[in-house]
Amino acid sequence: MKYNELRNEIKNYYSQTSYENAKKYLEVGTKKLDELYDKRMSAYDMKVLQYKTITDIMNPVLFENAPFYFETGIIPGFSDGARDYHGNKHIGGWTYWKNYHKFIDQDKNLWELTNRQRSELFYLICGAYNDDAQHFLVNYRPIFEKGLKGVYADAEFALNNTNDAAEKQFLSAVCEGLLCVKRISEKFADRADELLISQPDNINLKRISISARRCPWEKPKSFYEALNTYAFMRKVIGSLEGIGPNSFGRVDMDLLPFYVEDIKSGKITKDEAFELVSQFLIIFDCHYDHDMKMESYADHELENTYVLGGCDKNGEPIFNDLTKIFLRANDEEKIIFPKIKCRFSENSPKEYFDMIDEPVIHGTSTILYQNDDASIPALIRSGISEEDARDYIVSGCWGMNENCCGTQDGAYYTNLLKVFEYQIHNRTDMMEKVGMHFDSIDNAENFEEVYKITCDNINTLFKERNRITAIGGRMWEQVDPLPIFSSLFGDCIKNRRDFTNGGARYNDECYMCVGFPNIVDSLLAIKTLCFDKKKYTLKEILNAVRNNWEGYDEMRHDAVHCCGWGDGSEESCAFAKKFNTDLYNMLSDLTGSFGGRVNLGHLTYTEIRFWGEKTLATPDGRYNGDYLSQGLTPSRLKKIPFVTDVINSMAALDKTELAGDNVLNIILPGTTPLDVCEAFLRTAARTAVESLQLNCVSKETLLDAQKHPEKYPDLIVRVCGFSAKFTSLSPEWQQEVITRNFYE
Repeated sequence: MKYNELRNEIKNYYSQTSYENAKKYLEVGTKKLDELYDKRMSAYDMKVLQYKTITDIMNPVLFENAPFYFETGIIPGFSDGARDYHGNKHIGGWTYWKNYHKFIDQDKNLWELTNRQRSELFYLICGAYNDDAQHFLVNYRPIFEKGLKGVYADAEFALNNTNDAAEKQFLSAVCEGLLCVKRISEKFADRADELLISQPDNINLKRISISARRCPWEKPKSFYEALNTYAFMRKVIGSLEGIGPNSFGRVDMDLLPFYVEDIKSGKITKDEAFELVSQFLIIFDCHYDHDMKMESYADHELENTYVLGGCDKNGEPIFNDLTKIFLRANDEEKIIFPKIKCRFSENSPKEYFDMIDEPVIHGTSTILYQNDDASIPALIRSGISEEDARDYIVSGCWGMNENCCGTQDGAYYTNLLKVFEYQIHNRTDMMEKVGMHFDSIDNAENFEEVYKITCDNINTLFKERNRITAIGGRMWEQVDPLPIFSSLFGDCIKNRRDFTNGGARYNDECYMCVGFPNIVDSLLAIKTLCFDKKKYTLKEILNAVRNNWEGYDEMRHDAVHCCGWGDGSEESCAFAKKFNTDLYNMLSDLTGSFGGRVNLGHLTYTEIRFWGEKTLATPDGRYNGDYLSQGLTPSRLKKIPFVTDVINSMAALDKTELAGDNVLNIILPGTTPLDVCEAFLRTAARTAVESLQLNCVSKETLLDAQKHPEKYPDLIVRVCGFSAKFTSLSPEWQQEVITRNFYE
């Protein structure tokens, strides 16, 4: 094995050469495309021209120590394939940029309004009106089943059996695009043949020369070819479509038939399969420097994932040789990217729990735990079939999605706390600017009135958010359709419509709500202090909050020590359940951009800092600029000693209402035994916990790592939807982790 040589070769390429290549192709490709462009072209015509031009100009990159063929040279290293990622552009974005003005031109007032609402942090979208650059799920299964040749045949048949002009345009672009993918694969084979002249004994090149000539146009014939399909299609779709493929899918399910057949026939041994998986993971883990300082919004984010475990279509747990191989390779090679998502349930095998828990309790937290027993019922209630719900995947940070057959968006942060801020601080000066009016609670005579005003104000944001995306989002197809991507995605060819035009089987959206714990705690503080105990008037509480609690130390102390989310108390659990149900009902009344549902989730990325810094004080005792709670994680103001209280609170929620997922941060002691960790997870499985970010480390260890980073090279923590070396975090981010709640 040449892991050191492989790591060095990959790192050298992606640290410098990949950026040079991407810049070169961007310049050459843009010049050529601009020369060939005709203003009468449709977006589909432009996309096909883009496919062909990129295919023509690209020269494949093969690595001496890598057995896989995948690198087109088009995409800069620190990019998931998105056309403009962290300021690094590539030629796959030409059609999008050329047509971007259409988003603005369709309704300039709408465009200006949504930008004002975003600048005031009411919501976040990773794109114009849709998440149009990242979080895309490539469906590899059609390739595994029939190759791109079979997908092409399906598209060609549909094309020959429709007279609808729009359908013909889409299906024709699919066929043209798939032929480009075929040609790119053949170019890898040609390149391998060229290199074999001077390296006739290179085993990797010999394998690539044969496989790239046929796969993925033909379906994979081996475990190696199936594994390579992941790498190849991720890079090619990113290059040609200009979007970021987000997940390799359920690898221990989808690769298993190829693995079993190869083992049975003697084509491969378990050790050889392990070596291939290790090399595969290393390649994607070496796309960026893990030791660079994390300071900004997403400095350590590559948006690359895969899923292990879960259940099959019959509900039976999945735990097999490939599960073990991926877990072992991930652990031994200290892989951070691709991010590993481990589905679990109360009935998961003990050996599976032990394998995913072992690295975590020793300070290497690279796993996101995803609870099947909450996630599947929520998806079923949202209208997903039981079979599709059981097949769900987790991508990106915590994106819970139907497996490549639904458009549920993974980046719709919706800031409930900003609404609450406008309400509490009477931001009438800003309401006209953002086009939303939020009623004041100043004159509320009872808590029921305070609560109703709060819910009505939140509903105002939900409706406005929905109105804007419903209008603006439908322009996506005219700006940048995705025919190649759509050809693989569930039901797009069957429906003869692009993914950007509602062609998927399910067309739901998710509003990932920010601020639920802070609002619950704030409302309970108002209820307790103003209306139950009557220690302070509502006017006095509001005045203290508006003055950032200055001079109101006793009142703030009282607010912080009221019951609140996560403490397990009967009152907080009942109130949180009611509030969550009311949010669910508000969203259930809405229709998404493409006719689907709008689902509820509670997720927050690094906004816990960056939005928190721009959020005024709240009645729960938060000062101006303090952290927000992440997802359903209890506020760090609440010094809740026992994790059982948090779990009891999560059990109070109706888990079927959360088809948009939720995230919970838990830090357990670094001395937590395996059996205790297992018991904790089996207990958590009975609650509404969906995405669990688990760290097992003491505050003392983290403080020592700050002082002596050289002693902790492998201390890896879950941060916000991703993991990173603790020593690579900036002092500000280290402080964020250190000030979290540490539970017994």
